[in-house]
Amino acid sequence: MEKKALFLDMDGTTLNDQRVVSEGNRRAIARAIEAGHDVVIASGRAASSIVALLERCSLSGIGIRYVLAFNGAMIVDIVTGEVLYKKVMSTDYMKRIAREAQKMGIYMQTYEGEYVLTEHDDANLKQYTNKTTMEAKVVPDLAAAIQEPACKMLAIDLQYSGILEQLKANVQAFSGDEIDIYMSCREYLEFVPSGVSKGLALQAFCKERGIKIENSIAAGDEGNDISMIHDAGIGCAVANALPDVKAAADYVTENDNNHDAIREIIEKFML
Repeated sequence: MEKKALFLDMDGTTLNDQRVVSEGNRRAIARAIEAGHDVVIASGRAASSIVALLERCSLSGIGIRYVLAFNGAMIVDIVTGEVLYKKVMSTDYMKRIAREAQKMGIYMQTYEGEYVLTEHDDANLKQYTNKTTMEAKVVPDLAAAIQEPACKMLAIDLQYSGILEQLKANVQAFSGDEIDIYMSCREYLEFVPSGVSKGLALQAFCKERGIKIENSIAAGDEGNDISMIHDAGIGCAVANALPDVKAAADYVTENDNNHDAIREIIEKFML
């Protein structure tokens, strides 16, 4: 049997609404790895946050070794620490984005090593760090504090006021083709280097590992998952996915993220 690669989004896909992995999903993932396949966690989170999530959800001991972080800007072998793929934004653009968000009074963060870097010590930061278990460095001026290029920046609006759409338009006016901007959920606006996507990272991983694209499978629920669902040999949307995600998929699960959708995909397409 040829090796396959399964790319799993976490929030809303592999995790249920209580943000845990069901025993059915966990056992199915373990069986896929035992059968010799690769399982790649594909998330908008930072790599360190994904590793902590795997440990919290009892997934760290079943053989998962690859994470696709920052929505595809980085792929890491978490066993060896080797970075297989990485793209970063220029600090000039990062500073301009930070200043635009500051002018509009919008929460903005980036990443420095394993830390969240932000000038906002507020509910947005608390929600993000509680969700990701990352620690934060709060600085007086984010633009001034940015010293190194990063894989992404993130604006958050927990009030869903619509202001993120205006920020997106304002940044697009000066960033041109240098930066890609998209909503990963209704409260998160992501800024990544141009060309970064889960789909392109999926292709890079398969090339690196010598896996045929037709032997790749991807599962997701949100807009930032569409590229990998489109680029995979079999793109799957879970039953609770957004309509656009379902429209892009080759297969829509009968079960949602609360009822072992990943087990359904693994049993149908891998085992």
